[in-house]
Amino acid sequence: MKNQFKFKKKKILFIANVDWFYCSHRLNIGVEAIKDNYEVHLAAKFTGFEEKLLSLGFVIHPIEIDRGSNIIKTVKSFFQIFFLIKRIQPDIVHAITIKPIIFGGFATKFFTKIAFVASVSGLGYLFISSDLKALLIKFFAKFLYRFALSKKKLKVIFQNQEDLKKISEICNLNFKKTSLIRGSGVDLKFFKPLNKKSDSKNILFASRLLKSKGLLEFVKTAKDMKSKNYTFLVAGMLDTENPDCITKEQINEWERNGIIKYCGYIKNMRDLINESKVVVLPSYYGEGLPKILIEAAACGKPIITTDHQGCRDAIIPNKTGILIPIRDSKALTMALKKVLYSPDLCKKMGVDARNYAVQNFDIQSVNKKHLRIYSDLIKNY
Repeated sequence: MKNQFKFKKKKILFIANVDWFYCSHRLNIGVEAIKDNYEVHLAAKFTGFEEKLLSLGFVIHPIEIDRGSNIIKTVKSFFQIFFLIKRIQPDIVHAITIKPIIFGGFATKFFTKIAFVASVSGLGYLFISSDLKALLIKFFAKFLYRFALSKKKLKVIFQNQEDLKKISEICNLNFKKTSLIRGSGVDLKFFKPLNKKSDSKNILFASRLLKSKGLLEFVKTAKDMKSKNYTFLVAGMLDTENPDCITKEQINEWERNGIIKYCGYIKNMRDLINESKVVVLPSYYGEGLPKILIEAAACGKPIITTDHQGCRDAIIPNKTGILIPIRDSKALTMALKKVLYSPDLCKKMGVDARNYAVQNFDIQSVNKKHLRIYSDLIKNY
């Protein structure tokens, strides 16, 4: 009889279209949920870290969400998610990025007791592209978003105010069903200033290798400043499924000509950030709040980024970094020279950047906000 009323754990199913292990902030939220006595399931494409995830207490479900526009693969992805939800019967489904949000939102419509959480971590390439195919897909995506985000038991998490406003207008969202959490947070005990050489000549660009991340403008500035003996580092993965991706051949050519040094994909960016003088992201992509910028701030590095959604939220202009117009390599060159040629300014911006990160980007605060959302959804319905 004593086991008759054994406490039943609440279940959360996370759905993402990339390997969860590479998304440290999401992994951290999941670990905290496990500590808070949730049974946490991960549905994603896994690439070799399954044993590590299992050891952390996750239940894993390999699925593959097609990132292209193949209708057969898209339908297959949806039914994978639908039948997974039906089998697990989670209390909460938490989906990240556009396709998991649309598929997860549609699927949970069939299960009225299941709460749905959608994390809009930027609007991505689709919402900034002006080619005909992207415009057509965006037209339909707006209707799909509207349907997916019309569930009663719903919370939609945004990283910046502009995305919140845009999606709320498209979907007619009640503000009570939205939450603004500025970025995914950063571990301030790990990402911190280290005692690296202050005379570093490294200028760091770290992101997926997309044109819309400002990589071409970064390379143009690298060419303009080649004679100044600075090393322009590029770190990031080739997102070959994205039509906006730079080719490997182009990267190799830039490196062969001594314009950049390509570091490849680096999971732990702390050391590379600390070995750099300035961190640059001249993006015009549909950003949420770029992870590299809050990591750079936490490490006490000046930031140069664009006056663009998400990016501008990562700095205090002219105090922790400099904002420049999008697609403007000349402005980037001028901003870099201003910081690099003024050691006192560079140092002060770094100190202020660290303080700003401590006040605004602590991952512990981000985790608590997510756990509160889960608790409220379960408790209030």
